[in-house]
Amino acid sequence: MGKFGSSAWRTVAVAGDSMSPTLVEGDWLVVSWAAEPAIPDLKELKVYVIERADRPGVFVLKRVIEIGSGENAGKVWVEGDNEASTDSRQWGWIDQTELRARVLFRFKKANSKRGRK
Repeated sequence: MGKFGSSAWRTVAVAGDSMSPTLVEGDWLVVSWAAEPAIPDLKELKVYVIERADRPGVFVLKRVIEIGSGENAGKVWVEGDNEASTDSRQWGWIDQTELRARVLFRFKKANSKRGRK
């Protein structure tokens, strides 16, 4: 695990299809894990690791579609790239403190046929 500022870099494996076709099961991600309860410098359209308050220890990947303002200040609207994803379309706005890490980059799933004849 590397350190950068107040965050730590970690690797996580993609499981499930909520972010397909962008991220698929078997892809590996390098993420910047926040040291604080909230991630500084949130960016719309970036993918984040989320831990819902009602499901501690369960981590999901979602894209931040909108950062709330006004009555939704401190909240974000998140969606999976797969339309069948469970996300803010069911949950509504979620607290920014549920965002645990930002995805920095991806290593694509290795082709299982590579190197075979």
